[in-house]
Amino acid sequence: MTATELNSNTPPPTSRVVTSEQQPNAIALERPLLVNRPRSASRSSVRPSSSRLATRVDSRALLPYFIAGNENRLAAFMAQSDVIDTWIEPLLLTGPVGVGKTTMALHLAALFASSRSLSGDPNAVKFLSAADYGRLYASAISVDHLQPLRKELESAPILVIDDLHDLASKKAAQNELVTQFEKRNRDQLPTIVTSKRFPREIRGLQPQLASRCAAGLTIPLNYPSLESLPTIVQELCLVHQVELSPTLFGLLIAGLRKDLSVPAIDAVIKQVQLQCTMNDSEPTVQIIQAAINSIDNHLNIDLGKITRIIARLWGHRTADLRSNSRKQSIVRARSLAMLLARQLTPHSLGAIGDYFGGRDHSTVLHAIRKTETLLESDSDLHRMMLEATEKLAA
Repeated sequence: MTATELNSNTPPPTSRVVTSEQQPNAIALERPLLVNRPRSASRSSVRPSSSRLATRVDSRALLPYFIAGNENRLAAFMAQSDVIDTWIEPLLLTGPVGVGKTTMALHLAALFASSRSLSGDPNAVKFLSAADYGRLYASAISVDHLQPLRKELESAPILVIDDLHDLASKKAAQNELVTQFEKRNRDQLPTIVTSKRFPREIRGLQPQLASRCAAGLTIPLNYPSLESLPTIVQELCLVHQVELSPTLFGLLIAGLRKDLSVPAIDAVIKQVQLQCTMNDSEPTVQIIQAAINSIDNHLNIDLGKITRIIARLWGHRTADLRSNSRKQSIVRARSLAMLLARQLTPHSLGAIGDYFGGRDHSTVLHAIRKTETLLESDSDLHRMMLEATEKLAA
């Protein structure tokens, strides 16, 4: 199957999942009808109706297909309509920013709606970000008018709560959401939740809510694998009308990091398109390399940024991490900063040691290896690592 065939607007008639021996699955994305809340609507409104409840969301994906290799096999399996309607407990989609959680949540919501003959009903799917839910809940509580919001969420045929992690530390809103999830489960109404991490790993999230979300099926989403990358790049090149020779295509694939999201890959292709348009030229090796480098330059991660973020997460000063202090919490924070510096910057072990108090390379290596071992068993340290990585990539 060629990339041109994959990019056709007409899904394959016999299946929702297109397969090939050479390519990963390409799932034709479906979208529910959504009623978006107007941008001008007051966030303090306490009388939510079906025309105001949905968070504004761009339901158009970068591609008309979700390209799924072995890294996303479970998501590909669940994206088939003959499977989805057997699940009522919350479907939890987890993964870092840019892996397609919202895209897949909307697709699954559309399949739920179709299986219940609600495809043409704009009120069938209620889509709400956790941040907006928190604001609506606080507004409703402030004027003792919670019942309308509660009724909307409890009775929605299909409910999608996006970015659950944004509800962290809002205890009352979380407890209310637990009650609503439990009622929806009793009433056999499907709920889909997305989160950048497993709920139990999110600081400030109540155990009851984490447990409620974990009671259903968890679908982890991952960045594209090497298996999926060529198909995704090929499709995005078609979207942006970028023609690459086999040599340049191979150069582009080889230069992309394995942890890039589809939006990040799309940004690279757009860079190629822009440079070709500006210079009125065909793609060249220099243009491809510059586009690849633009992604790494965008991160702009240095030793100072890593140290500031780690120190803030631990409640220390940056000077503490660069000092000779042997206080246990400072040692742990410093060691994690060294690990991130080794992973995310081009600095040598010696240069990292010089920055962190003049330590030699063997001391740095020992600290990094010890931290890597601790990450396998220490959930708190693992959570700190995730939070730091997210802040560095923001």
